Amino acid sequence: MAPGTDQSNEFYVKHLRVTCHHIDSLLGEIEGILYESSSKTAFPEYVMDLTPAQQKTIEDYITRIRARLVQVMEGQGIGSSKPGIPVSRAVHARLYTIDIAAEELKPQYMMGFGNIPDSTATELNGIAGELQALVSRLGQYLNQGTGQDFRERLQRLEGAGNDLSLLARIEQVVAKRGLVEFRGTIDAILDRAEDRSFEIAVFGRVSSGKSSLLNAVIGTDILPVGVTPVTAVPTRIIYGEKPSLSVSFADAPARTFPIEQLGEFATEQHNPNNAKHVTGVTVTIPVSSLSQGVSFVDTPGLGSLATGGAAETLAYLPRCDLGVVLIDAGSTLTEEDVRTIRALQEAAIPAHILLSKADLLDRPDCEKTIGYITQHIASGTGLSLPVHPVSVHPSHRKLLDRWLGEEILPVMSHSQDLRTASLQRKIGALQESLVYSLQNQIRRNRHTPAGNAETFKAVEIRLRRATGLIVETTKACREKADAMDGKVFETWIAAAAGATNNRPGDADRKIPAEDAIRTALLQTVQGGIQDIREQIETLARSLQDELVKSAADLVITDVPGDNEFLLLVRDMPAFDPGTIQVTVPAYLFTALRQNRLGKKLLERRIRRQFSESTGLVFASYFRILKEWTSQVTGRMGQKFETYAERYRAQAEQSPPGQELTTDEVGAIEEDLKMLGDAAKDKERPG
Repeated sequence: MAPGTDQSNEFYVKHLRVTCHHIDSLLGEIEGILYESSSKTAFPEYVMDLTPAQQKTIEDYITRIRARLVQVMEGQGIGSSKPGIPVSRAVHARLYTIDIAAEELKPQYMMGFGNIPDSTATELNGIAGELQALVSRLGQYLNQGTGQDFRERLQRLEGAGNDLSLLARIEQVVAKRGLVEFRGTIDAILDRAEDRSFEIAVFGRVSSGKSSLLNAVIGTDILPVGVTPVTAVPTRIIYGEKPSLSVSFADAPARTFPIEQLGEFATEQHNPNNAKHVTGVTVTIPVSSLSQGVSFVDTPGLGSLATGGAAETLAYLPRCDLGVVLIDAGSTLTEEDVRTIRALQEAAIPAHILLSKADLLDRPDCEKTIGYITQHIASGTGLSLPVHPVSVHPSHRKLLDRWLGEEILPVMSHSQDLRTASLQRKIGALQESLVYSLQNQIRRNRHTPAGNAETFKAVEIRLRRATGLIVETTKACREKADAMDGKVFETWIAAAAGATNNRPGDADRKIPAEDAIRTALLQTVQGGIQDIREQIETLARSLQDELVKSAADLVITDVPGDNEFLLLVRDMPAFDPGTIQVTVPAYLFTALRQNRLGKKLLERRIRRQFSESTGLVFASYFRILKEWTSQVTGRMGQKFETYAERYRAQAEQSPPGQELTTDEVGAIEEDLKMLGDAAKDKERPG
């Protein structure tokens, strides 16, 4: 009797379908048992007591039972449901759950388990960080696609003239051997090969002609001229087939806008005190002058950020390959300009000095001004830098063209040559690490490891604690920013009370000591900012040191370059509270001297005024600072894991029961020969 001939069969159909589904699920569990017993699970439950032939027979029976289930359902007119969940989505969902589980290993989630020593807390943070980093890498791999993506990228890069034949052989071995610990380095090398950009950061005071100069260089009036830029918001100008505007925010995902809306985010007029919490602006335009990878960064300037010296301004510098400092011909060289040049020098970034608006000077005055600037730069920095006169005026346009053709293009060419050489060194170091890893597999199979267990264990602990340090530093810096947000109002109250004390008046008026209040706020905030910067720079040095020590213990030649982590501490958001206005009624001065009521009224008035105006400025800045902190430490963590993942894999001991067969050893030796031949081909001239 076919189902559906009467209403009672509806329940029969449901029961039959549910039972078949349950049987299929149990078959899936049997498959899981077979897989787990031969896998490297951390918590084994089953002991394999079946021969390979028996396993194969069981799998065949499972296939047969499932085929019969389908046949039964079709015979009863029960349609099978079609799958609707992509495997990648299901994997992502599980990875998200794993990430949450790893997060809960951190000490702040274990407060109910009693006191946790600092050393244990760091190790727990390290364990969580290691697991989360691996999960993140797997998620990134899923987002990028399969191995075909690598081949497409490789083909595209080799078509552009890059010699990546050795990297192709390396990836082939990594894929075949399942050595995922090398994936991060391969991706980093590809990213570096694809990045042909040459970033030029332009520094200069307001009205020095930065926007006009950049508009003239790129050949389009894209940047607003004659306006005050938003403090701490750099504007990047890059090449793209279609014009677009991308804006990053501290408290929201990045968004794309019509390019005509640039002024709404990058000028004080439309975004006063950065009320929109913008952290960066990228302008994409299809102009030929940018098509070869040149990009420009219009910086807000360093201003009074680093009164203590150039070393303190390094974090505020944007990531760039060349720094251009504009000096207005109608003004003169300032200490701010000299500090900027010193900071570029400290960061090993080449600096070019431009005398803008040179059309305002005749030849003798121009030469005299250039001589003055050159002399003062030499005395202030010890550098002998040429000063190039430029102008956007049509009558003097040749000055700008000469600077671009004779100075910028050669620097770009040299930079690309250096990148190519660095890329080949990275590939060579990766090849050495892969060869060492394969050789180690053979050594361990013969029970002759390349080092002692104590050394390997020490490396593992060192790397784990370094990972924990990343987590702890990020948390500490964000907490510091939150604490500063609360401390600012206390400073405001103390400074305002001190400024108003014993200053009676007949009417409402501004506090005469406004500059003192502003100075007190600046000192409080910049002191906290310096603490955060120093913590992050300390982290950078620690990560560098721990990797170098670990590489030495493992006899690995691929180590981070000098200051590789410190160079990530860039683009720190600058802070400038602007002009602080405070108005206090005259009667409060008398009340302030006579009783506590006056003080409460004063504090209430100031608190309201602070919250409605200046408080918003500080809150916005601290939000941006926290986001920057997370981004920088996140980049450090990614770079650290690129090295540490391979170091850990090289240090780990072979699990018991993982003996290699003769054929497997032979296959590894063939891979080693292929890698060796590929490296020799690279060294062979022609």
